[in-house]
Amino acid sequence: METIAAIATPNGVGAISIVRLSGDNAYNIAKKLTKKDLSPRIATLAKLYDSNNELIDTALVIYFKAPNSFTGEDIVEFQCHGGVIVSRLVLEELLKQGARIALPGEFTKRAFLNGKIDASQAEATAKLIETRSREGAKLLSRQLEGDLAKFVDEIREKLIEIMAYTEVFIDYAEEDLPETLGDEITERFDYIEKILNHTLDVSKRREGMLSGYKIAIIGKPNVGKSSILNAIIGEERSVVSPIAGTTIDPVDETFDYEDKHITFVDTAG
Repeated sequence: METIAAIATPNGVGAISIVRLSGDNAYNIAKKLTKKDLSPRIATLAKLYDSNNELIDTALVIYFKAPNSFTGEDIVEFQCHGGVIVSRLVLEELLKQGARIALPGEFTKRAFLNGKIDASQAEATAKLIETRSREGAKLLSRQLEGDLAKFVDEIREKLIEIMAYTEVFIDYAEEDLPETLGDEITERFDYIEKILNHTLDVSKRREGMLSGYKIAIIGKPNVGKSSILNAIIGEERSVVSPIAGTTIDPVDETFDYEDKHITFVDTAG
């Protein structure tokens, strides 16, 4: 499989930047930059050189040998000095040595395709990166541990049991079957329906925990909607005027309050 590379840390100035490499040729490419043999799961301090043998940076390099890695492939992480330039130089050199830029979410996709995580864990990974809520992070961490997959497997097993009961009921209809068999099938269906409805209800209540809450301030013209928004956020975000119709386009402001990500929208009257 092609070897892919990407900067794993956000853009901007910081102490450390991480560049990640994954694929069949990851170890060989890393060896060209470090000029060292790398031992699996051991942080190695190494100088990184470009193809002209010029020093790029001194970094900690960690090699994860397949299949004992996040993607199930050989992975090498370069923990270089932070900032905008150094990590880009490392990435550019990895591309020169035969890697290609990873597509958005491709590391997680490979982990899924290689059986390292299931679909629910892949989804949780993406949402965990975006969540702004502490409770949401805890919930998604449980999903990463496989809680949702276990729940789905349990429901699946119960449905298979119902199918087995139903087939017996159909195939041996003329046999001396327990009179309660039909009621047992119905009870099992009702139990699954109850669990799924409860799960759906809980998921809807927790949706704001993951994606944040949006609150619209609505009302007739010139009743103080913009003043309310400004008072909530503590600054003059919306223009306040005695003239009705001052707010034409919606004005939104997002902030965190008691570990909740909230967006207030000041609407036109």
